[in-house]
Amino acid sequence: MPLEPVPPSSPCGKTPPPRHQCSPTIPCPLRLSDVGRQYHHFPKGTFRARFSPPALPKAVASYLTKNPPVWTWSVRAGPNEGKSFQVPTIPIACDKTAPRAVKWIVAVFHLFKAHLSPTAIDAESGRVHPAWLRLYQNNLLIHVHNQLKACSPRRAKTTSPPSKPAATTTVPRAPEPDRTHPCAHSPAPSLLLAEVAALHVELSSLKEKLYNYISTHKACCQCSDSPSHSSDEEAASEDGKPTAPQTTPSPPFQLLVQRDDGISVPDPNPPHWLTTMLSRIDLPTSYTGALYSPEQLINYLPHDATDVVKLHFRGSPPFCLAVRSDRSLCTVNAAYIDCGSITTRISLPPDPTVPTAQPR
Repeated sequence: MPLEPVPPSSPCGKTPPPRHQCSPTIPCPLRLSDVGRQYHHFPKGTFRARFSPPALPKAVASYLTKNPPVWTWSVRAGPNEGKSFQVPTIPIACDKTAPRAVKWIVAVFHLFKAHLSPTAIDAESGRVHPAWLRLYQNNLLIHVHNQLKACSPRRAKTTSPPSKPAATTTVPRAPEPDRTHPCAHSPAPSLLLAEVAALHVELSSLKEKLYNYISTHKACCQCSDSPSHSSDEEAASEDGKPTAPQTTPSPPFQLLVQRDDGISVPDPNPPHWLTTMLSRIDLPTSYTGALYSPEQLINYLPHDATDVVKLHFRGSPPFCLAVRSDRSLCTVNAAYIDCGSITTRISLPPDPTVPTAQPR
């Protein structure tokens, strides 16, 4: 009778054990000596929602490095009677006096339990079945060991001292910048602060120039309808031919005052803030033509006032300027005017001639 062929033996003389495959329907049986050695998959239908253990905080990792979680049990009978052994485990319950790291691990267990389906929990006691509980402790213990291994500092490799190179003639090179430092190519913080301060000073200077331009070149301090004619000698050119007289354009407004006899005459000394404000081009059309200068600041808005403009000169409280039906201007305290009645809002540089200027 022919014998069956014998399979070839292992190179080491021993047949390797078959590779473990987790069952998709029941949890793998684990002994205490096997906890923490190999990762096992949970059966299908174990979780109602996907669960993954969180990363360890630094405080928890530091505590577990100094105090590894173990379970001590003693043998009561047999040849090893009276001896105690320590088995690595993961705590699932603790009291109020437990360290914060242990409380955090217990909270992870309750998070795991909240994701379980009814098949993994005992309906009468409400506890997790021992098979699923041991599988959870095994997998979480492996997860903790991997986290601690990743957080541990790497040991410096000991290498032999380099041999002394032979004496050679080399051309010296310029020192290269340190590329390992992330801020090697960026300027120092002090230089950035100095540059920002210089930009602030330049911006303030430009603002002052703009305000001076508005108050000096845009303000019409002398209101007059008569054009300024040049003399005959200035009008004549070098070749002796007369040229057309140059005229200064009149402002779009004219400030008037009423004398005691009821006659309206040009205001000989108009307020500087008023001429500065009326010289702006973004005012309503009612602020053009003949206008009567305001007398004093009042605390009410006249019923015939139109086109209320709110003025805010820097350093002085804001107030409002309105045109009445008789073409007279009135200055009103801003606190007595509704915001819906204001037509335009204007901000201007400081001026000591405004009605609300504080006396010094």
